[in-house]
Amino acid sequence: MEGAGQKMKQYFEIVDVTARKVVGLKFEPTVEVEITLDDETVGRASVPSGMKNAREVSIAVENVNMEISEALVAMNALDQPSIDRLLLEIDGTESTSRLGANALMAVSLACAKAAASSSGLSLYNYIGGVNAKMIPKIQEDGEALCLADYATLTQFLNAVALEKKAGKRIVLSAGKGEAEDEAMADIAVAVNAEGLITSSPTVYNELMRIEEELFDVPEYPEA
Repeated sequence: MEGAGQKMKQYFEIVDVTARKVVGLKFEPTVEVEITLDDETVGRASVPSGMKNAREVSIAVENVNMEISEALVAMNALDQPSIDRLLLEIDGTESTSRLGANALMAVSLACAKAAASSSGLSLYNYIGGVNAKMIPKIQEDGEALCLADYATLTQFLNAVALEKKAGKRIVLSAGKGEAEDEAMADIAVAVNAEGLITSSPTVYNELMRIEEELFDVPEYPEA
């Protein structure tokens, strides 16, 4: 992440990885992950549910709490690319079907949140650096680059970069069955997305807070 070098400390050790079953905005079951660092910072993330039933979520939670947790403990939370590569290696399938893209993305995002907090940065600054300054327009529908289609934050950001390089307009979406997580707002600002498709009040509220922080705007303008 671009902002990771702004603090003197260059290593925040992951000491615990915990997952639980939660529900999204439409009460579909999904996975929530908490990453705890050696300075007691906690990063928490959940992603849109792509699972068919509660049993699949329970299996994903078990996979995070056992297999993934064992592999990530003692890693440096600031090294997002290495964490994300390891997550894909642990899964071992081209489609991330063994552990599930949703579970992997929840872990990946929780790591980024914990690292951002320990670094004293907002998530959008941690991901995008000082150039993260654009508030996306809110859209109700249309084509968008979807977070739920990727297994890690690094994968998603690389896809956005390729779209930008090709000169395409960047519109983001969390995906169907959004979770109660504000990260999509931070990600959209981090990559200077032009649009964001969301039905989540949590994301809307985070965008308003970010806009206030960046521009000192008292009220959120109409899209």
